[in-house]
Amino acid sequence: MAEVEQLSEELTTLKRVVQTSLHRGQLAKGVHEVCKAIESKQAKFIVLADDCSEDTYKKLVIALAKQFQIPVWKVDKGALLGEWIGISKFLTKTKKIKSRKCSSVAVKDFAIEVSENEKQFVEDKIKAL
Repeated sequence: MAEVEQLSEELTTLKRVVQTSLHRGQLAKGVHEVCKAIESKQAKFIVLADDCSEDTYKKLVIALAKQFQIPVWKVDKGALLGEWIGISKFLTKTKKIKSRKCSSVAVKDFAIEVSENEKQFVEDKIKAL
């Protein structure tokens, strides 16, 4: 039970960091923007969906991140990442019309709305990756 709560806390914190970075313009999404952010050393960390259908896409992002020593945080589903960045379509807050996947995002910097505790939690997590 504690493991499920821990995972939920991790995803909730990651979601908040991704969404606040998106609203502050500190998020790169999609293969082109993510690779550009990695190569220009702007990315603090990468969030990569494990269920990405293109193996070459995953290999490219992981290889570039490894080359530039940028940590990669994996999430299970790209649809979850798509919801976080707002590309899924919703009729109401709970009823989804269309689920769209996002395979990767790069967080360039923490937004000012992220608390010190959340920032420290994410930094500790990415150091362990």
